[in-house]
Amino acid sequence: MPESAKLPPEVPAAGEFVSETGGLVARLHGQLHEMLLTHEIPLGQPLSERHLSVRLGVSRTPLREALRRLEGEGFIERRNGVLEVKRIMLEEFVDLLKIRRLLEVEAAGAAAGAIDADKIAELRAKLAALLATEKAENRQRIELDLDLHRAICDHCGNRSMAELIEQLRRKSMLFARPPAPQNFREAIKEHTRLLDALADGDAAEARDAMADHIDTVLKNVLSRLLKR
Repeated sequence: MPESAKLPPEVPAAGEFVSETGGLVARLHGQLHEMLLTHEIPLGQPLSERHLSVRLGVSRTPLREALRRLEGEGFIERRNGVLEVKRIMLEEFVDLLKIRRLLEVEAAGAAAGAIDADKIAELRAKLAALLATEKAENRQRIELDLDLHRAICDHCGNRSMAELIEQLRRKSMLFARPPAPQNFREAIKEHTRLLDALADGDAAEARDAMADHIDTVLKNVLSRLLKR
């Protein structure tokens, strides 16, 4: 009799345990990626397995595997035996933005007119909610920015380009926490201009709006560094 047949019906076979664990690791890997992108996991601070396991409600075994994946991908590193989010230098950040500008401008043009009305309405509602606040939280702005850029990637019609843009965006977030603009409403205007072009199917305007948006990101970062 096969070994798995001897197990009680409520106990899964060994292969099923592996499948469940693999799925959990993949989910944790995705969650940790999002926490890196939104800077819920701060740059330059030690990563506590105990803290993360409690926060995410999982045991340390799958968490360690997810962290190992992130380490292998270059998003976290071990310094003096301690894991922390990896930082990139200014020169690499600028190079990443230049590549992103080339790709995301083309993606915006390709996505113009292709994003469904429900998604456009959802993004407009988020923009309106931010405008209605006296002072928007940095996390809210980052999440909106991620959502808009991902909507563009999802509808640009080029999966390889979309995946490359996502990788570049993830890596560029390892430079520093995006600074809050002095006037966050100006930043929202940039997003509104881009969203309007996408909704109207105006590819040329969508490209211009995306180029100006990324140029402003670089200008704001450099301006902040020069003031130090």
